[in-house]
Amino acid sequence: MMARELYIITVCGLGTGTALFLKIQVSNAVRELGYNARVETADASQAKNIKCDIIVTAPDLAKMLRAQGAFAKEIVEIKNYMNKQELREKLKEAINKVLSS
Repeated sequence: MMARELYIITVCGLGTGTALFLKIQVSNAVRELGYNARVETADASQAKNIKCDIIVTAPDLAKMLRAQGAFAKEIVEIKNYMNKQELREKLKEAINKVLSS
């Protein structure tokens, strides 16, 4: 049985380059973990107003989004965008928290 579809936003300053790269990485990781998710990109100013399950972004933007009271249930901080292991582990932890809440 497939769990409900997760709504994940990848965020960077402008919502283009890095967020798009992260979207691809997140989509692949979620699929590898066996979950179903809609993954979209947003810039830092849009992201705080989007009701979603998880935001994936850099540590500095994560801190800013938390301070602004973002509507995400979980905010995942990724230090190294190229490290698929880091992404997978942090995503799995966040997904488990979202699905158990």
